[in-house]
Amino acid sequence: MDKYHDEQLYDILSARAKWGLNEDVITDDQLYQIADAAAGDARLAIGILRTAASTANRENCERITDGILQNAAEDARAQIRQKSLDSLTPHQRVVYDIVRDHAPVGPSEIYDRYTEEVDDPRTKRTVRTYLSKMEQYNLLKAEGTSRDREYLLVDSATASPRQ
Repeated sequence: MDKYHDEQLYDILSARAKWGLNEDVITDDQLYQIADAAAGDARLAIGILRTAASTANRENCERITDGILQNAAEDARAQIRQKSLDSLTPHQRVVYDIVRDHAPVGPSEIYDRYTEEVDDPRTKRTVRTYLSKMEQYNLLKAEGTSRDREYLLVDSATASPRQ
């Protein structure tokens, strides 16, 4: 899916805030901050808003503070990352674990290690599809061109879209 522009994310967040929060709980500037932090990822933007609102409610705050917003961004990223990891199939998880344990690692080495670790391995093309999916889910990142490509884990502490 294409990434959203900040204005589009702002519109999505503004509508959610209008219908789900009391007036003046969050400012327009804060909604733009969330849109910017989400870097085009609507799921992340909505997660940040939801987490911030829940925290403010739990702490009996009348407004979402910038501190609450910053912590919410970190929490939402961690929650989405965990959901993405939990959604991996057993074969995808083996591929992910190979990258985690041996990064930086190229596709050929990943496939060789994968075939050693599983019964009934999938094709090279399928494993490349797994790697692409994990890139889209911000679990892995690829560096280099197609000939010298290597995969690395996206560190959850640095998984900010601003990297």
